[in-house]
Amino acid sequence: METQKRLMELKWELSPEPDQALVSQLASELSLPPVAVRILINRGIDTKARAEEFLAPSLKNLVDPFVLQDMEKGVDRIIRALRNREKIMIFGDYDVDGITSTSLLFLILNKLGGEVTYYLPNRLIEGYGLSEEGIQEAQRRGVKLIVTVDCGITAVEEIAFAKGRGIDTIVTDHHEPKDILPDASAIINPKAIKGGQYQGGELSGVGVAFKLAQAIYRRLAQDEGELEEHLDLVALGTTADIVPLVGENRILTKFGMAQIARTNKPGLKSLIFVCGLLGQRIGTGQVVFVLAPRINAVGRLGDADLAIKLLTTRDESKAAEMARVLDKENRRRKTIDETTLREALEMVESEVDLTSDKAIVLASSGWHQGVIGIVASRLVERYHRPTVMIAIEGEEGKGSARSIRGFDLYEAIIECEEHLIRYGGHKYAAGLSISPEEVEPFRKKFKKVSGERLSPEDLIPRLTIDAELDLNQVNPELIRILDLFAPFGPQNMRPVFVSRSLRVWGQPYVVGNNHLRMRVKKEGPVFDCIGFGMGDLAKILCMKGIRVDLAYVAETNFWNDTYKIQLRIKDLKISDHII
Repeated sequence: METQKRLMELKWELSPEPDQALVSQLASELSLPPVAVRILINRGIDTKARAEEFLAPSLKNLVDPFVLQDMEKGVDRIIRALRNREKIMIFGDYDVDGITSTSLLFLILNKLGGEVTYYLPNRLIEGYGLSEEGIQEAQRRGVKLIVTVDCGITAVEEIAFAKGRGIDTIVTDHHEPKDILPDASAIINPKAIKGGQYQGGELSGVGVAFKLAQAIYRRLAQDEGELEEHLDLVALGTTADIVPLVGENRILTKFGMAQIARTNKPGLKSLIFVCGLLGQRIGTGQVVFVLAPRINAVGRLGDADLAIKLLTTRDESKAAEMARVLDKENRRRKTIDETTLREALEMVESEVDLTSDKAIVLASSGWHQGVIGIVASRLVERYHRPTVMIAIEGEEGKGSARSIRGFDLYEAIIECEEHLIRYGGHKYAAGLSISPEEVEPFRKKFKKVSGERLSPEDLIPRLTIDAELDLNQVNPELIRILDLFAPFGPQNMRPVFVSRSLRVWGQPYVVGNNHLRMRVKKEGPVFDCIGFGMGDLAKILCMKGIRVDLAYVAETNFWNDTYKIQLRIKDLKISDHII
């Protein structure tokens, strides 16, 4: 969480008031309080059937995997490879989505008797995606079939290179396709369906890999229930990749979170122990901020193979040692993050005109390309502008880009493609390669495109408020109902409430890395509050008689072996000051 003082106030946007007759009807049919029904309706869940499916998701509601284009061809080719004892290589990506995708297919094809290996490109040497180096390694191993996961949709030349060496390729990916698709044996990508959209939603890379596994099991008449033990990997990759947690993603993540809690993978169990999460409730927040960074760390700093070994090993002693190494690498990565962030902030202050620039493009030859995506996200949080960070090394710069709501990053980068060597991604995040001499022309073009597509209103960060509550409405029953909305993530965020004119109870104080601790009260009980990165507000909140309007999420906090309701502050405004 960014702990520096925010540069601009959040604009609070209260969700529209739905039709009261519909609220009353659904509240009665579902035996839910009106506030919960209001949240459901504002998320497009406006019938009893939809609400029941949302509140009690089932794996039976997953879409038939054969709906995906080329799934038949892909499954046929993999089964032929299994039966003919052909060597198969899983070619993945070095982030959590790619690592979990690779681990998933490696474990499943191994169990089906396949002669399967895997290959992850080295971020620092090969960069993202299917590479000639990887294909040459496949040839040395005697591989006849490459299955890509979380990459490959734009690898036209590389797949032609593989085909010229007698190697077939099946692409499984979830990134945006370009006009020309590779000449692969099969292309399985929800975004590459001709004449329509995939009804299961915007899958992650590991989600697509899981659909392939489903289809293989179905074709071979295997028990698909066996795949459920790998939903822990699906939940890890889906949550870490920040894809919308609706549709199939939400179902897979819901059951995957439960599988994480009871995982039989020694490596994942060891990682949970090393992170201090053993015995705690693990939700999407713990995955994004605790588990995923450790899995990511080795790939960001070079070779991600260790993360695959961690997630696929059956050796408990090796698992424990590997988990400790990942934890150590993550600490090293955080040190590099902090240094890069400081340098980037200094560059923004000296090089960017925040009064006129609607995008930020920074470049340096001293940055580690493995952390620039994290830092770009931090800058987006702080300045609320599309941001591109470029690490230059020798004759090529590697860039990571992150977006804001309402700005299609991938479409904007397409408009700048004449300045790029290659690029890929989607509307929220993208990667690119660029020659150093093209950085300045790219910066000018990207800022021009952003300036044309973004209004001043777009640059104001917004906080969507689901409902206004009397603080006394926050109770254990409401928390229990809100827990049914989980797992939380993009397009299904944890509900945010506002309560007004609350008394600050006692003395606010600062804990940890500039986090605000305070207590508030209206007429009933006193509530504990935590505001991450808001320690700067403690002094003014100590004024006698202060009252605040509080925007917050209501959750349970585990402390001293007890669960207690806590309000996690999203924002606050001074509402009244009594002298």
